[in-house]
Amino acid sequence: MLYYTVAHPGRRDVTADNPSPQLEVEALAAEVSVFLEQVPLGEGIGVKLSNMLLSFLQTEVLPEARRQSDQGVDPTSLFALVSGVLRQYADAIERPEGAGD
Repeated sequence: MLYYTVAHPGRRDVTADNPSPQLEVEALAAEVSVFLEQVPLGEGIGVKLSNMLLSFLQTEVLPEARRQSDQGVDPTSLFALVSGVLRQYADAIERPEGAGD
């Protein structure tokens, strides 16, 4: 039986029964959809961005994570890299330079 804890939406963390973290893409997509339903302004662009990110995860990130895992490499650093890049974009959008000047 597989046990896991969820510390981040759509992500399984490492436990004894789950030695490498995995991204639950379907759960993440469902959580993003719920979020987008609550944001009436910009819903169209939000759906488009969500679809693009989901596609990127499915076609680029997860296959690479599986390859790493198959080779005995923990894909945590790959997930950290991707989330770090996305976080930098999100931070820049939330606090653009010169805002409020």
